[in-house]
Amino acid sequence: MRRDPLAVLARLRGLEVMQARHHLAREAAARDAAIAQVAAASEALREEARLGGPDHAAWLPRGLAERQAAASRAVDGEGRAQAAAEALGAARAAERTVENLAAQRKAEARRARQRAEQRALDEASARRLTS
Repeated sequence: MRRDPLAVLARLRGLEVMQARHHLAREAAARDAAIAQVAAASEALREEARLGGPDHAAWLPRGLAERQAAASRAVDGEGRAQAAAEALGAARAAERTVENLAAQRKAEARRARQRAEQRALDEASARRLTS
């Protein structure tokens, strides 16, 4: 039995959408983790400032660098999550296009069947009238 190329394409598009959803979820999780790291680094800076002590001056540059690195990862993560969301939108649009094409072909086949049925009825009617 021959496979319908449109059905194969629809399945492929569905898999692409699923893959794009997983990619978006991973990127959003990475972004959220980076945001949590920014919050944790900021909290560590506040706590160290509250405690003070002789080691605070030595620790402060490292704490600030950690917070800046986490903030940079959060910004990068937001960009990657946005790109993943756009890719998901494109994959969904491609999937809908294939679905619409399949629906059009199905409707066209239904109309062709209806025309054939009407033609058969017209021929039967014409034969009855000539008999």
